[in-house]
Amino acid sequence: MESTTRSPVFSHLSSSLQGVWTIRATKTEPQFQAKFDEHQDLHSETWFLFLSTSRWLAVRLDALCAIFVSAVAFGCIIIANQLDAGQVGLALSYAITLMGMFQWGVRQSAEVENLMTSVERVLDYTELESEAPWESYKPPPNGWPDHGAVVFENVNFGYSPDCEPVLKDLNLVIRSKEKIGLVGRTGAGKSSLISALFRLAEPEGKVMIDGLVTSELGLHDLRNSMSIIPQCIP
Repeated sequence: MESTTRSPVFSHLSSSLQGVWTIRATKTEPQFQAKFDEHQDLHSETWFLFLSTSRWLAVRLDALCAIFVSAVAFGCIIIANQLDAGQVGLALSYAITLMGMFQWGVRQSAEVENLMTSVERVLDYTELESEAPWESYKPPPNGWPDHGAVVFENVNFGYSPDCEPVLKDLNLVIRSKEKIGLVGRTGAGKSSLISALFRLAEPEGKVMIDGLVTSELGLHDLRNSMSIIPQCIP
């Protein structure tokens, strides 16, 4: 839980540092500060819970180990006539050593369980849906696209089936050699047009380039035939 709540803190801090000039220009420092405090408070709560449960477990482990050592000592007293001093010392020494190893083992198992978050995330990646085939049985003709006409027909596009589509019922025709400009606020869906064109996620409806439906093409043929110049170069 602590690892899960730690990631939003670092993610928010990283995005804030990257856009610090925009934040200052729009005077939205209080909103970002409040969001950071929210993430930090949640992480602090889980971190305090982790420390509290660790101390709770340590105290009870110490009590159990003390009971065990006491039982060994009383057992040595009960059968004292059958043991010599060396055997009693050896039994107590092993009991104390076992006590330390038991505490270490239980605490390490708790630490391993805490670090299993990374493994769970890797397993989540293995369960992601695969992309479409890299190559299709129906490759485009040589020289495609030769005109560059793009048609969006009843296109709905989203990045996750659980989220609302970013593009809804889009119908758009871009003629050959035509230059257009898209204007809109952040999140309006400008970059989503490019994502739908390159099939970074599968759109619903038809996206056609020079009469060929992009969903019927292999990803290699499709993406190798287009270029993009991003506005933000990493």
